[in-house]
Formats: sequence, C-alpha cells, structure tokens
Amino acid sequence: MLLSTAAASCPAQELTMYLMEVPPLTINTAERKGVVGDIVLEAMHRAGYEAKLLVVPSNRALAAVANPAARNTLIIPLARVEAREDKYTWIAPILKVNRAFFSLDKTVNSFEEARAAFKVIGAARGTAGVHILRANGFADGQIYELNQDQTPQKMLLNRRIDAWYGPVAEGKAWVKASDTDTRVQVSASLGPTYNYLACSKHCDAELVSRLGSALKTMEKDGTSKAIQKKYGDIE
Repeated sequence: MLLSTAAASCPAQELTMYLMEVPPLTINTAERKGVVGDIVLEAMHRAGYEAKLLVVPSNRALAAVANPAARNTLIIPLARVEAREDKYTWIAPILKVNRAFFSLDKTVNSFEEARAAFKVIGAARGTAGVHILRANGFADGQIYELNQDQTPQKMLLNRRIDAWYGPVAEGKAWVKASDTDTRVQVSASLGPTYNYLACSKHCDAELVSRLGSALKTMEKDGTSKAIQKKYGDIE
C-alpha cells in the first residue's frame, strides 16, 4: 500500500539509523536485520526513505542520537524508560519486550527476591535493563554493566556474575547456542517495556508522521505479524 503519490514518486531520502544488536530483535547480517530491523526497514521503504545503517556499541549509539546536535537520526530498538523520555523523539512502538533473570542456581518471582538472591547481576551497558534495575532498588554494587565484548553466557557459566538480567528472547537464544549441559534457570518475566523506533530530539514532524503512518499500516495489513512470524517465538 502506498502512503502517498509524493512518497512513491520522489527519490528516497537517506536517513542515518543506528542499529543496536539485540538478537533476535535486531541482528546485523546481509539478508536479515532481525524482527524489529526488518519491520522498520520496510516502513522506511514505504514512507519514501532509505536507511544508512550504523552498527556500533549500544552506549555509543545511544549517546550519538541523544546528542543535541543530532538531526533526523533514527535508532532501533529503543526501550522506552523514564530515564530516556526527554532525550529522544518516540515515533512508534514496534514490540513488547519481556525481561528476566537468568542464573545457574535459583529462580525468582519478583525484583525483591532478586535483590536478596543475587549479589552480582550482569546487564548490558547503557541498556534499559540497567535503568530498570536501578529503578527497582538494586544498588550500584549489585549491577555489573557488561560491555558488548563480554558475553553474558560466559560470565554466568564461569560464575563471574550470579545472574544476567535482560530480554527473554535474547537470553533464551544464547542459552540455546551455549555448548554446555548446565541448566540455566529463568525467572518470571519482570520489567517489560515497549521497544520503539525512535529519533533524535530534533526530528522533522513530517518524518515522524510518515514513518508512524507506515508502521500503523503494516500493523493493520498484517505485514508486521508476517515478519515477526519468520523469526519464531519472540517474547
């Protein structure tokens, strides 16, 4: 479905978009960019835009798009949490993301239980997980912010952390890929967020409107669900 004759007839405008790698929500391969990446790229095509993708560590991507000098710069997949509310333009939610604690020895059913059970909790640096833990009363000394080159499964299996806190789909993916017979315990779902297509604070109203409309149309015509189905169970 075409959004407008103008969008269809004009050459595509190139927009810079930062892609933070959060498998399977976003991945950086030649053919596939993850469920969120594929949905957003299709929406951009429908709205008459072309993406110049930049894949850098998440903390760098977050800082670059939040920079007051940034203009019309997109980022995915950005969880909407209070600490970020005023730093970005929130175009549209793409997927609900559930989070959980992954550990070797015990499972928990609440943040209160997790605070008592785990002395050191790993979470990806600069991500919503860190903000959620702090908002739920975890001390800075309990939170071990992992850089992108520090794989949580190795940290957990080597008992350098007591638990990892992050997206359920991401955690299940690395548990499945781990070459180990160790059984990993998964907590109840705690701290869900909606992950958005977001933009720098300075973002043209027309850009926001066109991308938001394209995403709504894709939701109505089933395109978003069809893309999600290709990736299987995304919690």
